Amino acid sequence: MANEGDMAIEALEHQLMRAWLEGDRKQMKKLLSSRFRLVVGGRAPVLLDRKSLIEAAGTGWRMNGYRFGNSVYSRKIVQSALFAVEVELKLEIDGADLSGSWWMADYWRRSGLRQSWQLTDRQMARLDEGTRFPDAVRALQLWR
Repeated sequence: MANEGDMAIEALEHQLMRAWLEGDRKQMKKLLSSRFRLVVGGRAPVLLDRKSLIEAAGTGWRMNGYRFGNSVYSRKIVQSALFAVEVELKLEIDGADLSGSWWMADYWRRSGLRQSWQLTDRQMARLDEGTRFPDAVRALQLWR
């Protein structure tokens, strides 16, 4: 059974996913730590920083829908929280459909004077990985 702290983290997860879905970069900036990193797992793992993901949200990397699975893992530890779930995503990168089942694991930290929760690290991996996806994510890296 989830406790109140775990439910708060799950609510933040939904806020972030809806912000991505709507291309709401302002809300994403609020929820993502300035030190945020996204690791997309695969045969050739790819890293995106906060700036790259926010820039891609709603344009280059569109999310058209999401649904968390029934097995949600959430654990609050002092000023940190872990959240992991299988998620069904409707995604496309530059028009290429990359929808499917994913495993997503997030690390949240309380930060700043207001002690607000911010996502610091996200790891995602397609459960039915194709070969096009790592190259499509790599193309979103702004520092290349």
